[in-house]
Amino acid sequence: MGFDRTYKKIMTKLQIAKLISIIGHPLLVGSLYVIFISFYDLEKNTAVIISIAILSVVTFPILIHNYIKTKRGTYSNFDVSDQKQRRGFYPFSILLFTICLILFVILHFPKVVLVTTASFLGMLISMALVNFKIKASLHLAIALFIVPKFFEISMILGLGFLLFGICIGWSRLTLGRHSMQEISLGSIIGFLFGLLSLYY
Repeated sequence: MGFDRTYKKIMTKLQIAKLISIIGHPLLVGSLYVIFISFYDLEKNTAVIISIAILSVVTFPILIHNYIKTKRGTYSNFDVSDQKQRRGFYPFSILLFTICLILFVILHFPKVVLVTTASFLGMLISMALVNFKIKASLHLAIALFIVPKFFEISMILGLGFLLFGICIGWSRLTLGRHSMQEISLGSIIGFLFGLLSLYY
């Protein structure tokens, strides 16, 4: 009886962690953030173009890429949790964001868009370089990249998303996808580049 209760508690804990990890997935969080902040900060037409560009140039290509690689067994899972496998993932994602940045420059988008995109690209490059030594958490990097901007908008929004980031960190630890060191490093990198993105 006691074993059954313990087992159920562990399973419930893992299920909650998995749900939080899915909700906090970089593709989902990053895409929703871009759409939200574009319509919050920019003219409607510009926001629509940016949203379409991010979804078509970054989100869907990565979604398809990771799905195919996972199905073929090249990636052990959709999150690309293996450190060596990420060495193939980062160049692909960096290429996509480079294309996005070039597109935004050509379209003469506002400076805030260019600085934010360049900062995010810089974060990805840093994560790729760090990955040769340690598998820093991309979940936390993207979540904490967003936090400074949300604090600029509203203290409550910033604190709320910071709390969500902590929950994501807990979920990644609980699922065994990252160590505390990897989560901390991802958080620091994301937060620093998030702060950098505000200077435009």
